[in-house]
Amino acid sequence: MDKSAQEVASAWIEKWSQPNPAIGVDKFDLDFDIPRENPTLCLEAILEILKTIPADTMNHHFQVLAAGPLEDLLVEHGETYVGRIEELVRQRPDFRLLLNGVWGSGINPNVVKQLSKYWGNKW
Repeated sequence: MDKSAQEVASAWIEKWSQPNPAIGVDKFDLDFDIPRENPTLCLEAILEILKTIPADTMNHHFQVLAAGPLEDLLVEHGETYVGRIEELVRQRPDFRLLLNGVWGSGINPNVVKQLSKYWGNKW
């Protein structure tokens, strides 16, 4: 049975609310399989999470979301999703702030170049 983006997002938030979250424990793990195997679901779940958590660089969930699922999505599927990512950063300040928490290492250099205009205040 496939999970919805909302179910994946809720499970991720619950997992990262625990003191010692387990990573990679099931095929619906937003920190492991989903960014690699189902990039559309990954991006949809990221957007669901952003509806729930504060867009604050000091927020633990926000930090992990940038350095984990979003960065993994860009590493694995950046060339395919760069257009959609650009659209989101232009439309949504919370997504642009999230993108600024992603490090460029491991991401295709062409994707980094295309997104660099949105990387202003890296955190």
